[in-house]
Amino acid sequence: MPPEPLMLSLETVLAASPLLGHKLEDRSRIRAGQDPSLVAAFQEASTIPLSNPQQRALFLVAPLDILVADCDGAKQFHIAETNGTGIGGLTNMPIPVVETILHGLTEMAEALPEPDALVLVACSGLESSRQPRRNHLIHEKILYAEALKRGFEARGGSACVLTVAQLTDDPETLQTDRPTVVLGYIKEFLNTLRVESNGRLTLWGRPVTAAVNDRFCLNVVSRFGNLVDLSHLATMNRCFLAGADKGVTYGLLNEYTRAQPSHLLPSHVEFLRVESRPALIAGVVGWLRQGKKVVIKPQGTGLGHGLEFFLDPDEPLDGILGKIDHSLRVTEHYYGAVGGALPYTLCEFVDTCTIRRTGHALHGHKYEVRIVVYRDGMSLKAFPSIAKISSQGYDADRPARLSLINNITTSAEAKQREGTDFMLPLCNADTLALLEIKREDLEAVCASCVGYVRHILDQMQQRPERLGLPIHDSRAVEGVVNGQLLSDA
Repeated sequence: MPPEPLMLSLETVLAASPLLGHKLEDRSRIRAGQDPSLVAAFQEASTIPLSNPQQRALFLVAPLDILVADCDGAKQFHIAETNGTGIGGLTNMPIPVVETILHGLTEMAEALPEPDALVLVACSGLESSRQPRRNHLIHEKILYAEALKRGFEARGGSACVLTVAQLTDDPETLQTDRPTVVLGYIKEFLNTLRVESNGRLTLWGRPVTAAVNDRFCLNVVSRFGNLVDLSHLATMNRCFLAGADKGVTYGLLNEYTRAQPSHLLPSHVEFLRVESRPALIAGVVGWLRQGKKVVIKPQGTGLGHGLEFFLDPDEPLDGILGKIDHSLRVTEHYYGAVGGALPYTLCEFVDTCTIRRTGHALHGHKYEVRIVVYRDGMSLKAFPSIAKISSQGYDADRPARLSLINNITTSAEAKQREGTDFMLPLCNADTLALLEIKREDLEAVCASCVGYVRHILDQMQQRPERLGLPIHDSRAVEGVVNGQLLSDA
């Protein structure tokens, strides 16, 4: 077939992006560095079936960020975050993996029962009103929107894609009976959405059918004080609370590792989830006085905002209070979280590995790895995506904040460089050698990550209230049943 004349390649869009508003980041170098033979081996080692057909509607993708530490001469892997569909770095992965993930969104749209369904696709950015940050991977969310549009059009008829920016100028454009996808920044949506008396979420008066982006979904529930009727809002992933709250992540992880222990993972993560500033202060002080190094992590934030490290057991109280109050102010400013992005999770600081190869450009920099768990039909699979490397070398005597944070966007902005300067393709023998990670160990960790995600899905069905969901959460699977997507055709 001849090429579609109105179709643009991603490469062309990336090249033209400075003319269209702001430069977008090209991850093709990382994608090209993923070894196809290793991809196949890791997938084979990690693939497991879903527990039941209903789970197909509940989950799409979760990038797990994993700290790597030395333990008795071997590597140990600490799952630090679960994350979700707000993933930045979709295009780090090989095209077949990207295609599979996007197909899951096409399925979602095709199965939604409303003929005029409205789906919101949210991305991070614009958190600060004083220094608004544009998302340099927004093209990945455009791929999401296109996949959803394909699903709507597969049902017959046409669908439209809009943005919050254009709707702000002309909100009447949204008043249509066509299925619609709206793209926007999380903060733009939060400032525009309303909840009706029946609990239905609306955008400029039009009922919202579904939302994509775990952190956005949690922020919506938090913003409106749990007034949103989740039985009338499909979310992808449905386990969004685990994707945005570290305390929930660690509780579920501890259950999983008790049932499925591995010498490569710690048997238990000690953590404390606190709901107030006084409890946060008491927790940090108590742990420090016990000789523990502490990290505090707010709920539903990104880019390391609000993350604070307490590494000196003799740190004076004034210093502790200053860092805690700074964290609360930052999260209040960036995320509109009155009083700060509570609840917070306290956990012990993990002294992670650094790149030890002498002469390497990033010698002495700490790193972590990202393993993406995604759904492929009725199975879960894992893909070791990237190594995320701090932008500053680590000095144990005087640890700087930038040497402790491996967030790609934060590193790129701090150093005014490309994000790809602080990552390496993980499905790559040279990268594994540089990081001193054995292939067989990473295969086993991939399998554990997939098992852990399935445990989350199992708990979501068995005890939905643990993940902030209605006890009778039938809406989560209704569309899939109606769309007859219970098994692969």
